[in-house]
Amino acid sequence: MASRSLRLLVLVALLAVLARSPHLGLVPRRGVSAAAAALWGGAPFAARCAWAEVALKEEAPLVQGRQDEYVAKGNAYGMVNYERAVATTKKALFKELFGLLPPKPVILDVGIGSFPNAVYLGNTDAPPEMDIVGVDPNEFMKKYALENAKKAGILAPERGNSLRLVRGVAERLPVADQTADAVVCTLTLCSVKNPQKALSEIRRALKPRSGKYLFVEHVLSETNPFFATAQRLATPEHVQAADGCHFDRQTLQTIQEAGFAEVKGDYFELDNCGFLNPTVAGLATA
Repeated sequence: MASRSLRLLVLVALLAVLARSPHLGLVPRRGVSAAAAALWGGAPFAARCAWAEVALKEEAPLVQGRQDEYVAKGNAYGMVNYERAVATTKKALFKELFGLLPPKPVILDVGIGSFPNAVYLGNTDAPPEMDIVGVDPNEFMKKYALENAKKAGILAPERGNSLRLVRGVAERLPVADQTADAVVCTLTLCSVKNPQKALSEIRRALKPRSGKYLFVEHVLSETNPFFATAQRLATPEHVQAADGCHFDRQTLQTIQEAGFAEVKGDYFELDNCGFLNPTVAGLATA
């Protein structure tokens, strides 16, 4: 009974932090899929992407539900504090990434969700003529992703970018081998069913030697064992409430063991983000 009470107390604290939702997924290859464009963006969206060359593989089956709709809304509006807290780190990582990319890069956003990374890909530091492909299993993320892309200026004609959104999961990316110059994956490995498989797919999708993987993930505390215990206790309920999101994963270690040629990553702690304070971020090379 005491154990159950403790778990309920932890859950109350967790809800105060406002649960985040998961994303996953991915895609690549240039050459617009008319079906994908129609499903995710309609005719105007397809027209903006007409120049793309990377072809997309088959999409994941469409799954809709009330929980997906709630998850998408929570993702769009419930992660503002976290994104604000991690913005300086993200800005520096994206700037470093942009300096390593070739002209007209193919960029895959794994678990694009509501596209919080649009602000960085729309920055003046970003190269022109990017082929951006975002994958997420949640159909309801689409409208938020497109809104953020437009706000960030990614779809401005003078930028020459391509943006496509496709349903898929990180453990089975709808892309051919060695097609991506970069994979961006932020707040996604917390919620995938099999992080090791997802990382294997990311490596498969990246171009060998030159491909870069940018990651930002909340993780289990490395500095406070009591806080880590609370994270572990809160995780089972959170997985159910937040579409698979785990507080207790040691993601940097998982990335380091995934077979990348080089991993540069750091553990740090944010303020005022509750169980999401412990975070890892960095760049890896295929």
